[in-house]
Amino acid sequence: MKIGANLWIWVSPFRTDEHLRLITQLKSFGAEAVEFALEDDAVVDAKALRRVLEEEALGCSLVGLWGPERDLSHTDGAIRKRGMSYAKHCLDVSADVGASILTGSIAGVGGQEILSTAVRQTRIQYAAESLQQLGQHAAEVGVRLGVEVLNRYENNLINTAKQARELVDLTNHEKVGIHLDTFHMNIEETCLGDAIRLAGDVLFHFHCSDNHRRTPGQGHLHWKEIAEALNEVKYDGYSIIESFNPNNRMGRLAHFWHPLAQSPETVARDGIVFLKRVLTS
Repeated sequence: MKIGANLWIWVSPFRTDEHLRLITQLKSFGAEAVEFALEDDAVVDAKALRRVLEEEALGCSLVGLWGPERDLSHTDGAIRKRGMSYAKHCLDVSADVGASILTGSIAGVGGQEILSTAVRQTRIQYAAESLQQLGQHAAEVGVRLGVEVLNRYENNLINTAKQARELVDLTNHEKVGIHLDTFHMNIEETCLGDAIRLAGDVLFHFHCSDNHRRTPGQGHLHWKEIAEALNEVKYDGYSIIESFNPNNRMGRLAHFWHPLAQSPETVARDGIVFLKRVLTS
């Protein structure tokens, strides 16, 4: 397992011409991996980014943003097609920069739409068919693809490890797995350890923050239980701190109305130290 952080702690959108220094800074905090998002206005110089990652010996993961206009489960084929095109682009960029995994909430959206059982099953089938094709593309470029599980306020289709496991099992592609996040799990799961064990051998990616999105270790989550479950399923991917800066776009979208730490550096530095102690020791 490698411990790292998402650059959303500092910036949104990510730009290589402005933010490469953050990668070096993360390395100085003890990070073993870095994550950034491919927002539509992100600017990524793949060669420059790959060079810095290699110089710092850091792993890398990317986050994609699908949403209602790119939902891979949508009944409108044109919307699914846009989502597929975006996903393939993100997989290509991931390969170019040397990232090992692309992840994101690829199916379902936020809002107030209630899905009947029949519609839900149809949309799960559409998502699985989309993921089967994307799994093939992921295999071709050498990148894995994670299905991120979000809470009920942010997604109306995939909220639990059980639902994600059903989708991934239906997809049945070795390059497609599950991405769990402790913040969302705290809202939706009865037992975080059981959710991790249910994801099991298809747990590809893991996001870490405490119950209130503060630095890991500063809330009420039972990190010993989390660590034991990750060890039990032999998880060997990235464990990435995901938090946000209230002064940038993603911070506002995540409803960060005031700082949750003394500084972004505090979140990354203290979180990395904590996670290394509880998850890898």
